Amino acid sequence: MSQKRLKSQFLHFDYDFEVIGIHSITPPHLLAWCLNDTFSARFMLEADPFRINLYEDSVSEHAEYYWEGDEAHSEMWLVTNRGSKSLLYSNRPTPDYWLIIKEASYMGGTAEWVKNIKSIQNVQMVFEFPVDLVPKLTWLQQLSHL
Repeated sequence: MSQKRLKSQFLHFDYDFEVIGIHSITPPHLLAWCLNDTFSARFMLEADPFRINLYEDSVSEHAEYYWEGDEAHSEMWLVTNRGSKSLLYSNRPTPDYWLIIKEASYMGGTAEWVKNIKSIQNVQMVFEFPVDLVPKLTWLQQLSHL
């Protein structure tokens, strides 16, 4: 079961997230297309951008692509790390994109995804985000369809 810390609370979910960091200079729509082509997926751009409140009235907007698998529990999100005003995560290594997979075991596991994403020509580096650091990604709770 995943736990995500938000302020002083822990939010519990009945499912786990696997998080993959992707370094690529490719624009978001082209990376989504490459993932669709490589995995026969259907990442679709969300109509509303992914928004993170920074301070006072300042909001950073990030592109969010969503894919719902054939099974009810298989879902993925592709989110840009750099938004209109801020990064979602600025520690090293700092990815350009996040690929979040809900219940990755139903999708063949993250190792297979990392291997195939590395084969995409415009991707410089791919890494599995350490599971123990996932609770620091408090913005995960704001993903659409969650």
